[in-house]
Amino acid sequence: MNKSQERSSSSAISTPNVAAEDLHNVSDTFYTSQRKGSHVFRVRLDASGFTLQRESPSGVTIKEQTVKLCDIVGARCMRLKKSSRSLARCACVNPGTPAAGGAGRKGATPSKCSTASKEDYYVCDGGDASAYLYLFAYVLKKKSLRSSLHRERTVLTLRFRSFDTFEDNMREADRWYRALRWQLHNTLEEIFVDRLDESRRRRALVLLNPKSGSGNAREVFNMHVAPVLNEAEVPYELFVTKHSNYAIEFMSTRRLDDWCSIIAVGGDGLFHEIVNGLLRREDWAKVLDSIALGIIPCGSGNGLARSISHAFNEPYFSNPVLGAALTVISGRSSPMDMVRVQLQNRVMFSFLSIGWGLISDVDIESECIRMFGYQRFTIWTLYRWANLRTYNGRISYLLAEESSETTEATQSEQQRKMQSSRSCNVHMDKLCNPSCRRSTEYLPQEFEDVISLETSINQSFRSRCDSWLSGGSRRSCYYSISESVYHSLADESEFTQPSTAGLEECQQNFGPSSSLPPLDEPLPESAGWLVEEGEFVMMHAIYQSHLGIDCHFAPKAQLNDGKIYLILIRGGISRPHLLSFLYNMSTGTHLPEKNNAYVKVLPVRAFRLEPHDNHGIITVDGERIEFGPLQAEILPGIARVMIPK
Repeated sequence: MNKSQERSSSSAISTPNVAAEDLHNVSDTFYTSQRKGSHVFRVRLDASGFTLQRESPSGVTIKEQTVKLCDIVGARCMRLKKSSRSLARCACVNPGTPAAGGAGRKGATPSKCSTASKEDYYVCDGGDASAYLYLFAYVLKKKSLRSSLHRERTVLTLRFRSFDTFEDNMREADRWYRALRWQLHNTLEEIFVDRLDESRRRRALVLLNPKSGSGNAREVFNMHVAPVLNEAEVPYELFVTKHSNYAIEFMSTRRLDDWCSIIAVGGDGLFHEIVNGLLRREDWAKVLDSIALGIIPCGSGNGLARSISHAFNEPYFSNPVLGAALTVISGRSSPMDMVRVQLQNRVMFSFLSIGWGLISDVDIESECIRMFGYQRFTIWTLYRWANLRTYNGRISYLLAEESSETTEATQSEQQRKMQSSRSCNVHMDKLCNPSCRRSTEYLPQEFEDVISLETSINQSFRSRCDSWLSGGSRRSCYYSISESVYHSLADESEFTQPSTAGLEECQQNFGPSSSLPPLDEPLPESAGWLVEEGEFVMMHAIYQSHLGIDCHFAPKAQLNDGKIYLILIRGGISRPHLLSFLYNMSTGTHLPEKNNAYVKVLPVRAFRLEPHDNHGIITVDGERIEFGPLQAEILPGIARVMIPK
C-alpha cells in the first residue's frame, strides 16, 4: 500500500440483508502472477482464520498455510485515492466505463479528461474500479533457529475487480469484511449495531505520562500504539498527565461511563495512580467490575507489563510495546489481585509490591541516575551491596491457605464476583474466542511476505485470482479511524479538582473495607499471626511475578492467586550469599527451595510492618511513601487487567 491510497469506510456500502450463513465463512479462488509463472490459491475464512491453499492446475493442494484468527487484529475496506495530477497524464475513459487495462469490458473507448468529471476516476490502470480489503495480522515469526520468536506485522490484501463498477466490487469486499468481524466478535447482533453505540462500548481511555522512563512516551504511543489501535478499530481518547497525582485526580472525579477500558501509557507509577484514583470513587465496585485496565510499558521498571506477558507466554523482549498494544486490543481480561495498604494517616491500594530495605533503597536512590534507564537499578544495586545497611523492625503475618480445595473455592468466588456486573467488559471478552490463544506456531519462511489477492477481470469468470507480493507489510501506511480522538486536556477546568482534604476524605470513605484490626491496636494472638523480629537487610512483599523487565522476583506468583509473597532477608547474611541472590533474580532462581536462617519466602494473605528505626525508605509499587508502620491485606480478584489472546 502506498501513500496514494486512502481508507474507504466499509459502512459506505450497506448490506443490512446479508444472510447469517454468509458471515460464518467465505471462500474463493485467487491467483498469483510472478516471473516464474502463475499459481492458484484457494482462500477460505472461517473460525480458524484465513487458510490459503496453493493448488496445482489439476486442483490438487500443494501447500497450505493459515493466518490464525487470533493473530488478526482488524481489517479495512479501501478505494484508490483520486488525484488530479495522475488524471492529467492518464488515458481516461467515459464515466462508468473501465479502461481496457482495468477490470472492464473489451472495446472501451477512451475520452479526454477535460470532458469528464474527475470524481469518476481512480488512480490505477487509467480508472480502476477495484475495491481492496486489507487485513492486519501480527504473527509469530522466527528469523533463524537460534533467534527468539517475535511478532511481525503481516498484511493480507484482497483486491476485488470482478465487476464493472466500484460499488459492486465494494459490496463483495464488504461481505468479506463483515464475515471477518462476525468471526472476531462471534455474534451477529454486534455487526449491525449503530456505529456510535458500538464505539461507545469499545471506547478506550488512554492516559499518557510524558515523563515516564526516558521521557519518550508520546513518541512511543504515536509511532507504535496508535497504529495498532486504529487497525483494530478501537476508538480512544488520549489524555496527557500534567503533574504528579494527576491521574488520581482524574480517575476519582471524571465520569467514566463512555469508556470500557483504561490504558496507561507509562510505567508502574502511572498505573498505581490510576488504580488509587478509581478506588477513591463512590462507585469503585461498579467501575472496577466493568472497566478493564491495560498498560503500555514506557517506564523504567515495567513490572506489571512483564508479569502479564510472562503469565501468557507472549514474547516481550523483541518488542515489548507491540506486545502490550496487542494485549490491550485483545478483548480478553483476567481478574487481578490488589492489596489494601493501611498507613498511619491514610489508606492506599497496591497492585505490584511493598518494599522496605535494600530493594526500596535502590529503587528510590537510583533516581539520581535516571538517564541510564533500566540499567540504573543494576548500577545502584552494586553500590548498595558494597555499602550494605540493615534495619531493625518487627514483621507479623498470616500465612495463606495452601489447601487446593480452598484455592479452587477462592477462584470460583472471584469469578462469581467479577461476572456479577460485566457491563462493557462483556463486549470486550466476545471480541475473541477465549479458547483461541495466540499460537506458539510461527509463520514459515515461504509465507512470511504480504499476501495480495486480486479478482478476475472477466465478470463471467467468477473465480477469484490474486498475487502474493512481498515487502508491503513494512511499507503500508496507517490510517486513523473517524472515531479516534487525540485529546489532551488544555486546562484543569475539564474536571473538578477537590481540595486536599476532600481527597483524603474520599480515600478514607471509599474502597474495600479492612478485615484486620486498626493499625494502632495490637494483633490478636489467637488469630494465627506469626512474628519475625530483629535486623533485616530487606523485606519485600510482591504479588506479581516480576518486579521489573529482568527481575523474576516471585516465580510462583499469579495474577489472581490470592497470595502475597513475603520475602525476608535477615541481617548477618554474607555478601557472597547476598550477591548470588541479587544476581539470580533475573532468572527467578534466587529463592531457596526451603527457608533458611537468612532468606525466607512466605506466602501470606496479610502482614504488618513495624519499623523500630526512625529512618529508611518504604515503597508501594515503586513509589516512596511516608516512613512508619503499615499493614497490608490481599483483595482477591478485585480488578480486571487486559491479557493477550
